[in-house]
Amino acid sequence: MTERTGGDERELVAATTLAPDRRSLDDRDCPSRTDTVGAALSESIGGPVGRHALIGRTRFLTPLRVMFLIALVFLALGYSTKAACLQTTGTGTADQRVGNWENQRAYYELCYSDTVPLYTAELLNLGRFPYKSSWIETDAEGKPHVTYDGRPAVRYMEYPVLTGIYQYLAMSLAKTYTALTKLAAVPIIAEVVMFFNFAAFGLALAWLTTVWATALLAGARRIWDAALVAASPLVIFQIFTNFDALATAFATGALLAWARRRPVLAGVLIGLGVAAKLYPLLLLVPLTLLAVRTGRLREVGKTAGAAVVAWLAVNLPIMVLFPRGWSEFFRLNARRGDDMDSIYNVVKSFTGWRGFDPDLGFWEPPLVLNMVTAALFAACCIAIGYIVLTAARRPRVAQVAFLVVAAFLLTNKVWSPQFSLWLVPLAVLA
Repeated sequence: MTERTGGDERELVAATTLAPDRRSLDDRDCPSRTDTVGAALSESIGGPVGRHALIGRTRFLTPLRVMFLIALVFLALGYSTKAACLQTTGTGTADQRVGNWENQRAYYELCYSDTVPLYTAELLNLGRFPYKSSWIETDAEGKPHVTYDGRPAVRYMEYPVLTGIYQYLAMSLAKTYTALTKLAAVPIIAEVVMFFNFAAFGLALAWLTTVWATALLAGARRIWDAALVAASPLVIFQIFTNFDALATAFATGALLAWARRRPVLAGVLIGLGVAAKLYPLLLLVPLTLLAVRTGRLREVGKTAGAAVVAWLAVNLPIMVLFPRGWSEFFRLNARRGDDMDSIYNVVKSFTGWRGFDPDLGFWEPPLVLNMVTAALFAACCIAIGYIVLTAARRPRVAQVAFLVVAAFLLTNKVWSPQFSLWLVPLAVLA
């Protein structure tokens, strides 16, 4: 080709034939160009994306697939942190062997997970159906506890229905593997370890779903933001500690459905999320506040209605068949005191304060603490609502959701370490 400059012509030789389709997502944020850490890391694979590169044209290693690979690496690291507690010990069949937790191993190896002790504590090892079966709480010497009102300390499955059924399915798969070890020459692995493995596989899929939904919510221009979800250090330490990734997937999916203007689907996902963990219910607060500002109350009504229907569809059968077991989750939360991770216990530790409800009997509900936590959270929601309704620029759903969930965790009497996973996609989107 030639280029004319003034009265002269000179020949330019192209390095290669230009592509006939030169469309490019030039407005996409590329971390290798804009982020200091991303730019430094990119030097190991050739440096930042070139100025003349066609962005968004790769067919295989798309940003989402790359983030899935990153998430798999961090999920593998998360599994490795629990591996020390997943070593089979003992003799006999798989259901007679156990995981090695001797000499407080779970703590000095930093491999603790609720999943392993729950397998025995909630009678899953006996094949019992959650919410139907109960047991008596005992003290360190094995003696039955008696509650503050003189009744036996009867316990049931302490999780919402969807999480309880999830554990039951993981147990069924673990027992199927145990049966297989008796019929074929396959490795004999402690049944509780296989229970953890099956549960962890589902939790990993749930976190990949969270990454996927976050990427779509971030949009084409900021899609790489979701890499912060895939590569969060919290994934390494908390993803397999409990079952919170299930609710996180439902909650992030609900936000995506709302962003796509599908309020009924958003409600269904919120309802399923609440059936797994209570916190997705909090998403209705930012949706309602923003609806008041934008006039979309009808859509929020559809979402809330669909959430109730979905929640009832999961809960109603257990509620009718096993009402005492079904209500254990709510009973447990009402009678729990200030957890060691809560701000109230921090104040007690530094000041010697005895708390709002000193000298409670065994399982006696801390009524004052319950009222204080509810009042503080309500006050935070009122403050957030004022900001939402008066801000010069309308906040986004994820921004308000982050504030609401963070306020709930800060004012709540319990903040288990794995609860921090709730904030990861919201913080990235906010």
